[in-house]
Amino acid sequence: MFPKVTVVIAAYNAETFIRETIDSVLAQSLPSLELIVVDDGSTDRTQKILSSFTDDRLTVLRQENRGVSAARNVGLGAARAPYIFFLDADDILQQDALCRMVGTLDQRPQCIACFGHHIKIAEDNTELSARADLPLKLFPTDDTLGHLIAKNFIACGAICIRTDAARSVGGFNPALKFGEDWEFWCRLAVLGDFAAMPNDIILRYRQRFSSANFRLQNSPERPNFQAIDVVYSNPEIRQRFSSIELKRRRRLAEIDAFWVGARNAYVQGQGFEFLRYLIIGGLRYPDSIFRPRLVYLFIRGLHQYAENPVTSRSSS
Repeated sequence: MFPKVTVVIAAYNAETFIRETIDSVLAQSLPSLELIVVDDGSTDRTQKILSSFTDDRLTVLRQENRGVSAARNVGLGAARAPYIFFLDADDILQQDALCRMVGTLDQRPQCIACFGHHIKIAEDNTELSARADLPLKLFPTDDTLGHLIAKNFIACGAICIRTDAARSVGGFNPALKFGEDWEFWCRLAVLGDFAAMPNDIILRYRQRFSSANFRLQNSPERPNFQAIDVVYSNPEIRQRFSSIELKRRRRLAEIDAFWVGARNAYVQGQGFEFLRYLIIGGLRYPDSIFRPRLVYLFIRGLHQYAENPVTSRSSS
C-alpha cells in the first residue's frame, strides 16, 4: 500500500539531533507514511545512527555532499506519496502534525499546500517562542503569493505540499544557499493558494548558530538578499503584479530580512553588530516603525532571548 505522505530529511553531520527528529516522525499518529533520509555526505556518526533504525517505513539514501537543496530534491524524486513534507534534521514534529495536515489537504483539493505554526526551541529544547504571540503572526487565508513575496511566514517543517506540485516547479534551487525554502514556497504559490492552519502548532523549530540563517546573513551594510533577487526576477511573479506593487512588496521583504539579521546578531551576543543593525536599519528603513506588528514581535523576540541567555546562546 502506498503511503499517504512522504517525509524527507536532508541530513549532513546531524548526529546530535537526528535520532530525536526521526523518532518524532515514526511516532506520528498517521501510520501511513514513508520517511526518506538523504545523508548528504556526513562525516560524523550520522550514518551509524541511521543504520540503527529497523522501521521499514524508513529509507536511507546516501550521496556525496551537494547541499541541502540537492539532498531534498533527491528525496522528492524518490517520494511515493501524494503529499510531501520536508523536515530539517534537528527539528521535532508534533505527534499529530501529519494527520492534521493530510486531513487539511484532503479537504481542500484546490490548495497546493497547507501550513501551520512553529515554536522556536533552543538546543536543549527550551521553548523560545511565546505561544500567546502566535495569533499575531501573519497567517493569510488567501492571496498566498501576494503575502509570501513580501514576507516568509512559513518555516520549513511546518508545511505539507502536494508532491506533483513540488515536482512541477522543479523542487528547491541548489544555487541558493540562503532563503532557498522561501524561494521554493514562492514558486509553489504561483500555482495556487495554500491552506492556512492558524490553530495548529506543527513543529518545534530548533535555533542553532551553525544554521544557514545565522551563518549566511552577511552584514548590516550588505545583507544577503540573493533569494529576494531570485524571487523578484521570476517572470511568472513579475507578470502577476504591477511594477509599483512589486517595488512595494520587495521593500517589505527586504525590511523583514534585515531585521531578522538584527535579531540573529542579538541572539548571538554580538552587541556591536546589533548596534550597527539598529543604526543602519533606522537610516535605510525608517518606514519599519509603521509596521507595529513587526516592531512588537521584534522587541518581544529580543526579550524572550534575553530571558534565556544560557539556552539560547550556549553554542556561541
